[in-house]
Amino acid sequence: MDFAVLFMRLFAGGMMLLHNIGKIQNYNEIIGSYPSFLFIEQQAVFVIVAAAEVLLSLLIIVGLWVRAAAFWMAAGILALLAWSGFEEGELRFLWLGIFLFLVLSGGGTYAFDSMVSTREREI
Repeated sequence: MDFAVLFMRLFAGGMMLLHNIGKIQNYNEIIGSYPSFLFIEQQAVFVIVAAAEVLLSLLIIVGLWVRAAAFWMAAGILALLAWSGFEEGELRFLWLGIFLFLVLSGGGTYAFDSMVSTREREI
């Protein structure tokens, strides 16, 4: 089971990281699809979302605060589903399931969190 959680962490974090690199490279083509909230323009929303997704993906890959990072990724997907409806819903539900799995399982034995908590118990 520990290897399955490690695989899921590396897979989900890596795929989301690659997805965001693609978004950043295609900035001009997709910026129009981002909403503006209150007084925040589309460009700022894009930067905030992309930066958050990259940071959360790296945390998941490394295994640091996996449950919290996966929770915020799942919350973002739920917000996207609420905002845009269920078009492309199958893929979003797939990602939601993956991140909810990580929320429930945590980082596993091979996560940085696990190493830190083990070391704290020894002291």
